Amino acid sequence: MIWQNWLLHYSQRHIYGGWQKLGSTKEIFLLWALVVGISLFGFWQQNIQLNNSFLTQAPTSGGVYAEGLSGSVKGVNPLFPDNSATSDVSAVVFSGLTKVDSKREIAPDLAASWEISADKKTYTFKLRPNIKWQDGTILTADDVIFTINTIQNPDTRSPLATNWLGVKAEALDSSTVRLALPSSYAPFLFNATVGIIPKHILGNIRPSLLRTNQFNQRPIGSGPFKLREIKDDAGELVLDGFKQYYLGSPYLEQFRFLQYQSSDDFLDGYLKKQINGFAVNKPSVERKAKQINDLKINHLSVPAYGALFFNITSPAVSDVRLRTALAYATNKNSIVSDQLDGQAVKVDYPILAGYAGFDSTVARYDFSQAKSREIISTLSSRQLKNSKIKIVTAKDSVYEEVAKSVQEMWAAVGVDSEVTAVALDDLQQNYIRPRNYDVLLFGQDLGIDSDVYAYWHSSQIKDPGLNLSQFSSPEADRLLETGRTAKDQAYRSSRYSAFQQLWAKEVPAIMLYSPYYNYAQNNAVGGLSANKMVEPSNRFLDSYKWFVLTKQATKASLR
Repeated sequence: MIWQNWLLHYSQRHIYGGWQKLGSTKEIFLLWALVVGISLFGFWQQNIQLNNSFLTQAPTSGGVYAEGLSGSVKGVNPLFPDNSATSDVSAVVFSGLTKVDSKREIAPDLAASWEISADKKTYTFKLRPNIKWQDGTILTADDVIFTINTIQNPDTRSPLATNWLGVKAEALDSSTVRLALPSSYAPFLFNATVGIIPKHILGNIRPSLLRTNQFNQRPIGSGPFKLREIKDDAGELVLDGFKQYYLGSPYLEQFRFLQYQSSDDFLDGYLKKQINGFAVNKPSVERKAKQINDLKINHLSVPAYGALFFNITSPAVSDVRLRTALAYATNKNSIVSDQLDGQAVKVDYPILAGYAGFDSTVARYDFSQAKSREIISTLSSRQLKNSKIKIVTAKDSVYEEVAKSVQEMWAAVGVDSEVTAVALDDLQQNYIRPRNYDVLLFGQDLGIDSDVYAYWHSSQIKDPGLNLSQFSSPEADRLLETGRTAKDQAYRSSRYSAFQQLWAKEVPAIMLYSPYYNYAQNNAVGGLSANKMVEPSNRFLDSYKWFVLTKQATKASLR
């Protein structure tokens, strides 16, 4: 109680008493206090406005970015793009002579510039100066020549070999590469996006052993991030920022890929703060993702399509009449609206709208159960009842949902089918490579150009070729060959238009839709510059500019 009495006495004598002594000047004192308060408040507001005018948040080095990955990564080597997961990791570890920019155009990468001969058969690339491998060794023209020769060697068994048939590679000096093509080939600069591998590490390895070489577990590339090591039991791939990257040291200290059993697990991983970004592969996942405040979804354009590929060598679907009937029985609009939530556009042809040679006048089979049943009535009952059509696709993907819908559509016109959905690795090894299916529901990337040689030429029927329908036609082969080598754009378009006419008559596949690539990232992540992509791994364009940390900086310093 003593201290309370003292405080009361002090307040009355010194504070209240002092205030009373001011007398008539109390009003003046209050007025000045108000003026000072207003001045201080104005100064504070002005300071904020000045800061907003001259200061901003700028990216700074440090931090970790983690992304969800679906699929097994057993090795990373750009010569063996076994699956999308492997291609994703390879995209940030290795660099090509060229790359695809945000406008879906070819831009310089390892090559600072290039010249193309008048006949469009010779390309001369000039490398950037002082490019280093991630072990500190200088990258030279010899590495480029070694990479191309290795791809071309049949013992390597690279699926990229068809892109380099007949190309002669020559190093004019340590920084100049000349590539001579047997004939002109319009999309060749896209082929040059393939990652370059180091000769000083792999030069003495037999090509037949490259796929299983230890290098693929601890790769050395020239990209912005270096992979530490792939361990058999690891569910995580850790990559460190490569400080000597030729375009600039990455902001991110680390780039991590967390491997999940299914893309369905990505959202749960994000909510548990395990990852910062992931691909949104299902409409149901996107609906949930939109409800998360700190998550942004980027809708990126990619020239890809989902399709039902008929294995036309299989007795179950060898009759073109049956394939035509199934095309009429497939309701693409329903698939886009119901299974894909509208996140795609219906397609009918193997060449997409906007590409050279696209021809909307080519015959298409719009949904009509009546026409389907009419054709089926011409088929023998033995042919229909011989066995169920086996539809194979990827498990835990939107393809599985689409396959079940297709099964119901075909059943509605009297055709029995069964859906086999397997893990992506199993699908690749045990179904796609041996062509073990009647119908394969899967996707393909068209690329930067109309050239579909790799998907429909008869030379690509067997693995590692990508002719999934085993479609074979001498006339189609001729059209694809002349189309890819044509110098005149009008003539080239006419070749591809004629190919589409022939393709539509044979119905080797049912093109379904072209999807959007939906890519989610935490709001704190910055630097994403990809927009129009050729393939999903293009989202890592300029990944060295990605950041998760910021600092205050003047706007003038960033100009």
